Amino acid sequence: MTTIMTGPQSTADEREDLAELAGLYGALLAYSPGLNWADANDVYCAAGWEKCSLAAADIAIADALGIDVQYLTK
Repeated sequence: MTTIMTGPQSTADEREDLAELAGLYGALLAYSPGLNWADANDVYCAAGWEKCSLAAADIAIADALGIDVQYLTK
């Protein structure tokens, strides 16, 4: 099974922070090429996600597929 990481990703700094966080959690970034949402069992969501439309879309996909979402705080 796969763990997916999403969060703020509108700037280069946000994408770098998100990539580092994904590495710490052993997760794939939600925008990784070839990512198969059907294989996901968890989505970790970094703080500030609600300000990013891409992250909000990732959460909507997870909700639609019944994937458990873990909201991380700072």
